[in-house]
Amino acid sequence: MFCYRNFTGLFLVAQVHLVSLIAVSDKIMETSSKEEYKIQSFDLETQQLLKTALKDPGSVDLEKVSSLIVDQSLKDQIFSREAGRICYTIVQAEAKQTNGNVFRRNLLNRLQQEFKAREETRKRSTQEWVCLVSFICNIFDYLKVNNMPMMALVHPVYDCLFRLAQSDALKNEEEVDCLVLQLHRIGDQLEKMNMQLMDELFNLLRDGFLLQEDLSSMGRLLLLEILEFRAGGWTLSETAQKYYYSEVTD
Repeated sequence: MFCYRNFTGLFLVAQVHLVSLIAVSDKIMETSSKEEYKIQSFDLETQQLLKTALKDPGSVDLEKVSSLIVDQSLKDQIFSREAGRICYTIVQAEAKQTNGNVFRRNLLNRLQQEFKAREETRKRSTQEWVCLVSFICNIFDYLKVNNMPMMALVHPVYDCLFRLAQSDALKNEEEVDCLVLQLHRIGDQLEKMNMQLMDELFNLLRDGFLLQEDLSSMGRLLLLEILEFRAGGWTLSETAQKYYYSEVTD
């Protein structure tokens, strides 16, 4: 069984990873205020289609646009973190232009299909699975109804995070990294929507950290950090910040 006093020597191994995790989160927040969108991974024709959808959604096939965004999100982890903002912009533009919701309806229908097939996706490709989780959480973060997260997405998001908290997933650093990144981003929002489920999720994470012997040092560090992050009210104290990051940033 893992012992707390052995942890001091382990955290140095993964500090750079944690700093990169926070850097990614900061980058997400920085880009959210810009008018530029990460669509360079598409061919020129598709880029033009997306640019038109962002400004004049009524003039394009929005079902095709939603499918393109989902397909790219499932294979491009960077884009999956940006896609929510793109979807939000198209939803807002369509509502303003025609008072319609064609794009949002098609997007949510496709998300529902991908969510139902999530276990098959995970078995087929861990990368595609974590991209799916990142995309769903990103949509939850951006698409609001009356400035509140969409209730229809709360349980699917929790279901994905609970899957990432199972013992087999905790042995995979890519899945632990995905889990922690999503909780950094939307944990506070999710907890407000359903605190009981968040308590159950963190009970799993705590048990995994304390009882699961086959975790990597990096995975263990990430779990410890997110446990402390929530315990501190979804923030890290100055002391904790120094503990995790000072030796790297100095």
